[in-house]
Amino acid sequence: MSDLRGGLSEDMIPVGRIVKPHGLRGEMKAKISLEDEEVFRGIEDVLLYNEKTGSQLRVSLDGVRKAAKGWIVHFDGVDSMVQAERFVGFHIYIERQALPELGEGEYYYFQILGCSVFDEKGRLIGMVNDIIDTGANDVMVVVRDQKDLTVKEELIPLIKDYIVELNVDGKTIVAKTMEFEEVKPG
Repeated sequence: MSDLRGGLSEDMIPVGRIVKPHGLRGEMKAKISLEDEEVFRGIEDVLLYNEKTGSQLRVSLDGVRKAAKGWIVHFDGVDSMVQAERFVGFHIYIERQALPELGEGEYYYFQILGCSVFDEKGRLIGMVNDIIDTGANDVMVVVRDQKDLTVKEELIPLIKDYIVELNVDGKTIVAKTMEFEEVKPG
């Protein structure tokens, strides 16, 4: 393991986060936004980044596999649960060129996160803060700071019925506003 010289470059893409140690031999459970295990076959090193502390490490990836819920990863030189616990909360970055090409209408989570979301009339709904994988489809968590210093959160499904335009290069999304019928107790 070695410290990374320089900062996070635009060529490094966040693909996951270490959640907790797994077992006694230094493996870690990770939440990874990629579905294809093949992506990791050609990757030797990954960058680990801790948002809270700003710590960055480049580590050698010597094992990765899908698990029932999430992924199991192992880094060279991490041989115990105690060592693995030190990496909880770190984000995992890989080089952009390691990602496979996408088909029409497909996207990576990192392309959606941080996008500005507008309604069909051009009004800002908010920024994509997170993406929830419901199993059936992805749902954007769109947040906006209010004048009264509260935060408004809106959930918008990432499906054709709601997304009018998705411009990942321009980091903008146009979404249909969801209409709700108010039901008064009778």
